[in-house]
Amino acid sequence: MKKNNKLENLKKNYNNIEIPDRLNDVVNDALNGNQKKYKRSRIARWSSVAASICVVIGAVNLSPAFASTLEDIPVIGNMIKIINFKNYSVNENGYDVSIEVPKVEGLKDKDLEYKLNKEFEAEGEKLYDEYLNEIKDLKELGEEGRKYGKSWYEVLNENDDVLSLVIYNYYAQGSSNTTRKFYNIDKKNQTVLTLEGMFKGSDYVDVISKNIISQMKERTKKNQEDTYWIDGEMDNFKKIKKDQGFYINDKGELVICFDKYEVAPGSSGLVEFVIPNNVTKQLMK
Repeated sequence: MKKNNKLENLKKNYNNIEIPDRLNDVVNDALNGNQKKYKRSRIARWSSVAASICVVIGAVNLSPAFASTLEDIPVIGNMIKIINFKNYSVNENGYDVSIEVPKVEGLKDKDLEYKLNKEFEAEGEKLYDEYLNEIKDLKELGEEGRKYGKSWYEVLNENDDVLSLVIYNYYAQGSSNTTRKFYNIDKKNQTVLTLEGMFKGSDYVDVISKNIISQMKERTKKNQEDTYWIDGEMDNFKKIKKDQGFYINDKGELVICFDKYEVAPGSSGLVEFVIPNNVTKQLMK
């Protein structure tokens, strides 16, 4: 009974507590104050980010040296890409021709970019015209469905230093053949790499050719079916051409390339040889 009276007295005292007249105002002020504080904090953060962006933009505009530093960063400075510029095609009565023309974008040297793209375009148009003339001649002879031609491109390697592009030309009429043309762009110096330019003043033709013949013999020793025209009296491979096709692989190595039938039987297809860096470094001294 006493416990119940005590509990009733506590409830009575609690219910009789006077609520301050400004309690609602105090609570609202506290809530509004927290919201304002949060808003100020959020605004301060975004202001800081915006200020940082303005500082970077201002620094680029005001300081050529700073802008140059940004250009050295691969993501910003070397955005060179190859896109598909134009397609030529014929597909009728068994004649099947498809030609893809590449286009390079992003070179800082716009004259070089223009010259490369004009060459790509001219080569594609020339090849297309040649196919059309051949198809016309075949039709006049009544030979239907015996012509197949395809030209396409592929980026073999791209890094901060170089972009290597190859254009393939495949031709089939009875027998087939594939030829290639390589373009190697020095991204830092904005030039097209050539063997003569890379190894200027050296006997690079003899040195590289000697290494290739050594590799040919080693391949044949491991696999007798892997043969090359180096021991016969006719069509004997002795030296690469001064402008032999090549590309730079993802390890920075020189890869010398030969088309079908150039140094080996047709069954060997397209043939390539990686030249060791210790050989090419000697040529650059």
